[in-house]
Amino acid sequence: MTEIDPDDDFAPPTPRSRVRLARKLARWGFGFLAVIALVVLVSRWQVGRIGQRQLNAATNRLDADDPNWRLDAILAEREKNEIKGEENAASVVSACAAEIPHEFREWQKSEDANRWWLQTIDNHLPPPDAITSAETVEQVTLIVRTKALALRDKRAGAFPLTISSDPIATLLPHLDKARQVASLLQYDGYLAAARKKNPNRGISSARATLGAARAIGDEPILVSQLVRIACAKVGAQTGMQVLAWSEPTDGLAEFQSELLAEADVPWFQIGMRGERALLDKLFLGLEDGTIPPENAFRYASTSTPGPQHFAAFRMYKALLPGDRAKFLQISTAFVEASKLPPHEQLAAIKRVEIPKGPPDEFRYLVTRLLTPACEKIAEAGLRSRADLLSAATCVACERYRIKNGRWPNDLAELTPAFLPSVPVSPFDGKPITYRVFPDRIAVYCFWANAPFKFETQHTDFQGGEPGTGIGYRVWKPEQRGLPGEEPRDP
Repeated sequence: MTEIDPDDDFAPPTPRSRVRLARKLARWGFGFLAVIALVVLVSRWQVGRIGQRQLNAATNRLDADDPNWRLDAILAEREKNEIKGEENAASVVSACAAEIPHEFREWQKSEDANRWWLQTIDNHLPPPDAITSAETVEQVTLIVRTKALALRDKRAGAFPLTISSDPIATLLPHLDKARQVASLLQYDGYLAAARKKNPNRGISSARATLGAARAIGDEPILVSQLVRIACAKVGAQTGMQVLAWSEPTDGLAEFQSELLAEADVPWFQIGMRGERALLDKLFLGLEDGTIPPENAFRYASTSTPGPQHFAAFRMYKALLPGDRAKFLQISTAFVEASKLPPHEQLAAIKRVEIPKGPPDEFRYLVTRLLTPACEKIAEAGLRSRADLLSAATCVACERYRIKNGRWPNDLAELTPAFLPSVPVSPFDGKPITYRVFPDRIAVYCFWANAPFKFETQHTDFQGGEPGTGIGYRVWKPEQRGLPGEEPRDP
């Protein structure tokens, strides 16, 4: 064995020295890790304390400004105002949806149904073959269509609603029922005007479709209000198509009034206020453990979470109070924006800052994950308001024509006998646009620089700048219900 020279500065350490060095490094390593762990724990504790203070401040402000903002209070108020018995439009919708025959559902999927019966409003009838196709389900739907017409006289509704312990897991099967009944009534109205030459029934069908929308009522969930918007739009389209094919005389004033009333429903405000309460309950469940962390992973991804996910959640849990406070701040800003005049809402919504997330920001992960696409939802509400206001104004023009034998020269002629006041566009706050052509009129709201464009944009609805017009046309009686033909270019 080679002797180690003790005077050699570059000689390797003795085995004993190596053991001592290893022990010293181990102590330093463990000490360093302990310091890191302590820093992390203290930081989490401190961040948690700050987050809790932020949460307390946010909830205190909400308690002062809107004492009934929590989910239990919203549901209790909804139950107190619930329409009971036969007056509840929701009970009619549920009963009719259960009776819709499968033959009708199959016909809805056909090319004839989608190509000819659900297109942009036009004064040409569907071709004979398409009408014959629609007649194949006429008899099997007759009884349920007649029952569904009762929705015309139902002023309000509310479906039973049970919120799951995990609010996002709440099931809403009644929304599809409302859609199905609205589609059935649209078919009834179109068939009445196109084949039966019974336009007054067609207007009754349109009014009943609005009743299907009212059946959803003030359900405090954004998707519920989006379905209400969709059903209301079907109601407006049904009535306007009846006017494009025929000359109804009964129920026009009532239909117009119901369109205006539906246009005034604050869909986004109802849904956003409820969404704030629902997701606040979700945050609380994640904090106190009543909602398991795997649910949170399911919101973010379809993959099965592993041990690393649960470890990350345990580390992040201390940040949940601050995350929750941020969500309440953001969602309250959206609720406040919804209270502004319609043409000011989008600008206010765009000013709400959503956390950017990693790598810029590692806080507020749940807020980023769960905050709804409020700008898109608000846009849908504004489009629907424009649609309903335009339809109501067209009906007022038709009522004026029936009485005076001509279209009004301008919308001011309609007030107050045929229209309480000239509606204003939800996009710019200016009076709704009215144009008179040799054989028709056009009423619409023009959305300058709209974030979307219809595939078929009628030139009647174009403005002097880039954008999209949302509205309807009504033809002179001799131009209504013309023989079917291939769809024409706008």
